[in-house]
Amino acid sequence: MKKAVLMVLLLAAVRPVIAAEKTSSGEDGSAPVFTAGEIVVTGKSANFSETVSSDKMERLDKQNLSSAANLLPGVNISNVGGRNEGMIYVRGFDMRQVPLYLDGVPLYVPYDGYVDPNRFLTMNLSEVSVSKGFTSVLYGPNTLGGAINMVSRKPEKQLEGNITAGGSYGDDKIDAGFGSINIGSNQGKWYVQAGLSQISRDFMPLSGSFTPVKNENGGERDNSDTRDRNATVKIGYTPNSTDEYAITFNSEHSVKGVPVYLGTNPKQAVRYWRYTNWDKNSLYYIGRTSLGEKSYLKTRAYFDNYYNTLESYDDATYTTQTKPPKTFSSRYDDHTVGGSVEFGTSIMQDNILKLALHDKYDMHNEIGDTGQLPLDFKDNTFSIAAENTWTASKHLSVIAGVREDFRSTIEAQDFTDNTKTATKSFDLEDNQATNAQLAMVGRLDDHQTLTGYVARTTRFPTLKDRYSSKFKTLTPNPGLDPENSLNYGIDYAFTPSSNFSLHASVFQSKLDDTIQQVNNVVYDTAISTWLSQMQNTGKSTFTGFEYSTEWQPLGWLKTHVAYSYINRQNDSNPELVFIDVPKHKLNGYVQFLLNKETWLLVESEYNTKRYSTTDGLYTAGAYGLINLHMNVALAGSLSLHAAVSNLFDRNYEVAEGYPEAGREYVASMNYAF
Repeated sequence: MKKAVLMVLLLAAVRPVIAAEKTSSGEDGSAPVFTAGEIVVTGKSANFSETVSSDKMERLDKQNLSSAANLLPGVNISNVGGRNEGMIYVRGFDMRQVPLYLDGVPLYVPYDGYVDPNRFLTMNLSEVSVSKGFTSVLYGPNTLGGAINMVSRKPEKQLEGNITAGGSYGDDKIDAGFGSINIGSNQGKWYVQAGLSQISRDFMPLSGSFTPVKNENGGERDNSDTRDRNATVKIGYTPNSTDEYAITFNSEHSVKGVPVYLGTNPKQAVRYWRYTNWDKNSLYYIGRTSLGEKSYLKTRAYFDNYYNTLESYDDATYTTQTKPPKTFSSRYDDHTVGGSVEFGTSIMQDNILKLALHDKYDMHNEIGDTGQLPLDFKDNTFSIAAENTWTASKHLSVIAGVREDFRSTIEAQDFTDNTKTATKSFDLEDNQATNAQLAMVGRLDDHQTLTGYVARTTRFPTLKDRYSSKFKTLTPNPGLDPENSLNYGIDYAFTPSSNFSLHASVFQSKLDDTIQQVNNVVYDTAISTWLSQMQNTGKSTFTGFEYSTEWQPLGWLKTHVAYSYINRQNDSNPELVFIDVPKHKLNGYVQFLLNKETWLLVESEYNTKRYSTTDGLYTAGAYGLINLHMNVALAGSLSLHAAVSNLFDRNYEVAEGYPEAGREYVASMNYAF
């Protein structure tokens, strides 16, 4: 089988087939973008977010959100190994501080603010947009370090779509199969877009260099299977050239194992966990109405449900649960209802004013083992924002924004005793936070733009921050205040032609009131031990530099290079280090094109070491990866894609004790119409 795949790769590289080019308004054949789902800062030549197009995600085999976002400078990915969750860091900020959106609709989980980006498949998206440093106040609350927005597709033709099917091969057998179908129709005043994608992975192949240890004999990583399915349907109505109204249903369903810890840290327990359900369903409406020639009204309304079931077992057979409290069943059933209204007007010459209201009602329901009462938690978050863009001249724009956020705690429960048969209410505390930002965008000439900005951003503490006892090791702190950060930055863009672009940024973030765990705060006489507490004690400074360039010096040669540097200093307690983000990251690719549909691409990535524990004793070492990607047009709109990931079978980790996949061979067929 391995030889056969290699033969396919060689044939694909040499076969000189000319294919008909796809028709699309997207970049490089990307899927058309659902522009109503974007959050845009208006300003001449302003560019406060970076995007990964659907074409680039397909070209580089980035099938989930984590791998797609990792293509951008300033973005790092890690692995929350104990839950088999991905994690995206943007300039050092995690996903509690950089919330996730779909078409501008928030998707983060009400309880802890996180959401697993590995579960979100990219085959049905038009682009992924990441805001860094200066993030529009129109997003709403909790954008302390930025925002990630997945933008869905919108059809342009009467009938269009694509079908993909393929699989991957590792450890001498097929380890995964995947497929997707997107179909859309635009009939002028109405359109419909639907998509279905799925990845079924039986196991993650370990590198041949992996050394067997007590809980893992190598080859197929134990309990590493995953099943991910995404389905989406959008129906839209466009009565004229300016107005649009769309209703979208998006569903993510997953089942996943959690591979056990294989490192040497004695504080890391070996847990036998499986998520038998990981489901996220969203129903949302987006409408845009023009109010005369110079104003508009944009509305969003949404309902979101997050449901998961975690099973903790006795041992690696994953069949029995006879050793409580180590073994248990836990269910989360969370609901979010919300909406926003955005009004924009340019009634003053060279000036655009945007006003926005956001309201979000979160409900978290938690049920443990049979016989336990459920615990209920409810929050309501309200925001009012204003953003103004003044085009002072053809060379200068000034963008100012302010937002006031209010968070009210409606309900928060705990058990009265260890029998978990009666509940009581926590103290209910409210929060308020002010956000403000200012940017100046200077157009130096027709090819160069220089932007300077300063922004004060905030994040409210989550329900977990305030009320979790973390298995009786913490005492809750309902009175936690919001975290805040003062972000500075200078961005430079140089685009002398369509064949060359360069972007560079320097930035610094000064964080205050960061929520951190403080040890030995309260002595619990019932269990004779000291308890820790989450408190607003942290001060830190993040400083960094980013650079990226795209260059196509010849018609058959295209290159991309991106570099990131970040230094995160813990000003409050220098002895504690920040985890999961390397200081240096370098990635890029070289693409050799026979034509638009037949090409060979060499992709590489290098990361320096990163800490996995705050004491700095356990680290994930530096690593470099090489991936190969090939595409060949077969006939008409049918193409063959093949790839080898981790070409040299590197044994590496992004979190200590959780090895990543070894070499895999990937092959797929795609038909576009």
